[in-house]
Amino acid sequence: MAGSRVPGVAGRTQDAIQAANAILIQRYLPWISGAVLAGGAVFSYAGRDYVLIGLMLFLPLLDRDWRIPSLSRSRSRHLIWAGLLISGIALLVWRPSETPFAVATLLMAAIPEEWFFRAYFMTRAGNGWRANLIASLLFSLLHGLTQGWPAAIRVFAPSLFFGWLYQHTRDLPLLVLVHALSNLIYALFLAGLMATWFPDLR
Repeated sequence: MAGSRVPGVAGRTQDAIQAANAILIQRYLPWISGAVLAGGAVFSYAGRDYVLIGLMLFLPLLDRDWRIPSLSRSRSRHLIWAGLLISGIALLVWRPSETPFAVATLLMAAIPEEWFFRAYFMTRAGNGWRANLIASLLFSLLHGLTQGWPAAIRVFAPSLFFGWLYQHTRDLPLLVLVHALSNLIYALFLAGLMATWFPDLR
């Protein structure tokens, strides 16, 4: 009789251990995902940018405790989206040579970065300025590893702003458009000034 109870106890113990491990993995999955992303950026190799983009888009989907942000149904938000989009189009009509850059920065920077760093990592890291700071430090670290440490310094303050904006709006399309438009404005108007005034931050 006693021998027949042992497998049941062992099975329940094993189930409890697996459940505890699953809880721990889910709890620390954002940090694990951040470490995987940073690890993928440490070394230079062919296709690294595409690997990192894939990781940014895919890793949040592994987290069962995270919910994909819902789209706003507010008409005022839709008008803001339209205003940002029209502003970007107007800049490209003025400087059509920047169209490839604008498309690339939207698809390869703004969408995956805001999806991972703000909508996922910062949200799962907590609320308030500490979560924003941690996400911005990771954001800067990734840019430092892939583009050099001057880039890490350049993107830190904008990252804090993006984080603040997301915490107050929970509007992912807004963040993507603001991010893409700010990159375009930087390329059109500020990159040359930064190179002149702060050559070490090029």
